[in-house]
Amino acid sequence: MKKICIIHNDNKESAKLILEDIKEYLRNKMIKVISIKEIAKADFVVVIGGDGTLLRAFQKIKNKNTKIIAINAGTLGFITEIRKDLYKEILDDILNDNFNIEERYFLTVKIGNKTYEALNEVYLTKDNIKRNIVSSEIYVENKFLSEFKGDGVILSTPTGSTAYSLSAGGPVVTPELRLFLITPIAPHNLNTRPLILSGDLNICLNLSKPSEQAYITIDGNIHQKISRDDTIEIKYSTETLKLIIPKNRNYFEVLREKLKWGENLC
Repeated sequence: MKKICIIHNDNKESAKLILEDIKEYLRNKMIKVISIKEIAKADFVVVIGGDGTLLRAFQKIKNKNTKIIAINAGTLGFITEIRKDLYKEILDDILNDNFNIEERYFLTVKIGNKTYEALNEVYLTKDNIKRNIVSSEIYVENKFLSEFKGDGVILSTPTGSTAYSLSAGGPVVTPELRLFLITPIAPHNLNTRPLILSGDLNICLNLSKPSEQAYITIDGNIHQKISRDDTIEIKYSTETLKLIIPKNRNYFEVLREKLKWGENLC
């Protein structure tokens, strides 16, 4: 019997309605719903909400063989792609073992003796709004890349290319790729531009003079204060997150729908 765990955004009424509907659907199909405490045993995790809900759920999903059904009850929904009017059709297909999976690469981030995972991005920002700039250095395979001065710097995956990196002027990258996107945030030097690197590389990030402290944020959920003595080691995990996607899904259609490409916005 398939085991399904459900995570939803309790702050959204639409997510609560979908939750109750799915529970009833699964009861009628005699499918076992397990609690979040048992999430490691789940064959499938249903996430109901927006991309933020999925990013928070990602931190709970330690068994990366679990398949994710991400239902959009939010606004944009670049990762939570399944429309709320289509989820029953998707669930029917899943019960018949007829579905498509897209694997998403994610980062491991080591700070001191702690290791985190990032599906979207890792970014360094000022620790105090009163500070003018934060200075940081990036090393690639122990070779100095550059110093970044400004409001901070973002290291993003292709999945995260439509998140903070895009707002800071980074490019959109199709999500099946395994790349680093380095995007400066409001750079002090306007010649500092976004950069794309191979995902096979190891990257180190640290503060440089005169900066003494800053914040590292992971997927908008994990925040850690760092000092100049800290080194942030970033590389790609050998595992992937497995997202179930609609069979007729076209990523370029998703971009046009979400970003309103080609539309007259006046």
